[in-house]
Amino acid sequence: MNWLDTETKAILHKEAEPKLSTAKVAEFALVLIQKGVDPSRLVRAISRINECGQSKAIELSQRPAPITINPDLTEAAAIYGQFELICCDAISTVIRSEVVALAYGGYYLNLLKQISRSPEFWPVTIRIDDIPLNESGHKFTDQFLGMRLPEIIELGFPRRFTMPAKKARIMKHWATRIGAQVRDNDTLKP
Repeated sequence: MNWLDTETKAILHKEAEPKLSTAKVAEFALVLIQKGVDPSRLVRAISRINECGQSKAIELSQRPAPITINPDLTEAAAIYGQFELICCDAISTVIRSEVVALAYGGYYLNLLKQISRSPEFWPVTIRIDDIPLNESGHKFTDQFLGMRLPEIIELGFPRRFTMPAKKARIMKHWATRIGAQVRDNDTLKP
């Protein structure tokens, strides 16, 4: 299952700027602004992004935020990294590598603070009413909830979760694609 299809990329970017082509050279940095609540999921995400071992990912994850997860990524790899991080409730941004390399003091920190306060990262509640008991359901549950599908089925449905708005939108999109039933704040209202 390719999590970063065109629609998921559009959800990550929300308002994508028109481009002639995607950058093929590594010129983007992925910066972790705020860690999620599950350190093991953060380590797994960093391992996937940087294609590194667990010990290297643990070392990186234990640094104080903001953390440059990787300063030298293609645009596609940086977007994938941002996807991996938002799935574990970690707030991140993609910035041009030269901006991060020249970053110092107040301006950079204020920029990151401003990004972290975006409505994209405001907490929202979703309700999961059902997840199909198949391979897609297993991958969905693992990717977005960090759980095994039998565990969530045992807990029972409906089940509510609070998460950043960006993650909720992506989750809802993928739920539709795999046949899961996920409702957000707007669809929960009578």
